[in-house]
Amino acid sequence: MGIQLIHAMNDLTATHKDLLGLSKRKTEALTNNKLDEFQALLLEEQKLIRQLEKQEQQRQEAAEAWNQEQPDAAASLTITEILDRLDGEEQKMAADAAAALTDTMTELKRQEQLNKALLEESMKFVQLSMELVNPSINSMNYGTASSDKMSNRSLFDSKA
Repeated sequence: MGIQLIHAMNDLTATHKDLLGLSKRKTEALTNNKLDEFQALLLEEQKLIRQLEKQEQQRQEAAEAWNQEQPDAAASLTITEILDRLDGEEQKMAADAAAALTDTMTELKRQEQLNKALLEESMKFVQLSMELVNPSINSMNYGTASSDKMSNRSLFDSKA
């Protein structure tokens, strides 16, 4: 049963790697200002996330089934507890699978933080551009403040 859990973790790692590749493509789309491509990548990302949710459910079921087979089933099951209970080759394979999954998830998180920063910068630029094109009423030169200064002078200088 430990093998099923290892396969489930390997499947999760593969899907996370797919998400990482997609995240890098999103970075390229953002930096090259290709919004249509970016939107298509977001749709693809949603599909991968649904796949990831299914795989996580399968991993949880495999872990629970493995736990039920153990003579002393644990109340809460973590990867560390599982590794402590596995022996030999299964333990090594599970440790490698867990490390690969953790590394991939960490790299994906870092890449997504970069995308978030790029997106925020893009939004700031758009906001600034909109403010320049459509200035607020307070920043306009028209109004009562400028006309008050002009009212004290006549249009023609009469002391000639």
